[in-house]
Amino acid sequence: MTWLLIVLGVAVVISPLMWFRQSPRQKLITELRRSAGSAGLQVSLYRRPDAREEETRLECICYRIPWLDGDCRQNWVLHRFSARGWDSVCPGWLWTLNQAAPEWDALLADQMDDFPAGVSALVATDAGIGVIWNERDDAADLGRIVDKLKKFQHQAKEICR
Repeated sequence: MTWLLIVLGVAVVISPLMWFRQSPRQKLITELRRSAGSAGLQVSLYRRPDAREEETRLECICYRIPWLDGDCRQNWVLHRFSARGWDSVCPGWLWTLNQAAPEWDALLADQMDDFPAGVSALVATDAGIGVIWNERDDAADLGRIVDKLKKFQHQAKEICR
């Protein structure tokens, strides 16, 4: 009986500590964000891609790469999140807030259809260019995102001259 009470007492002490263990999903997200940081991306909370100006709640995750050229400040969103917005050169993608300059059209038309299914928006801000991603995919999709964002980053240097 004494051993049973000791085992029960140890279980009561250890069980709250088990809540600190990460779930497999949390481990995946931690690893994705660590890999993104190693690749030069910044991961942050962001508003919904189709949010109106007054909607400021941060509920999405943005993987962003900074601009190479300080003069290449953009402010537009291209999304496939909802029906809010207007048509773009990319089928299935809509503009919100602003539209990119026409110099971006060829690059956008060429690159947008290869994004992983979990990417719901391409966002350009003063800080850089990024994607809104649901983080449900694996590291291979993160690699595709990193490659595309670096391509946008380097092409932006040419476009903004």
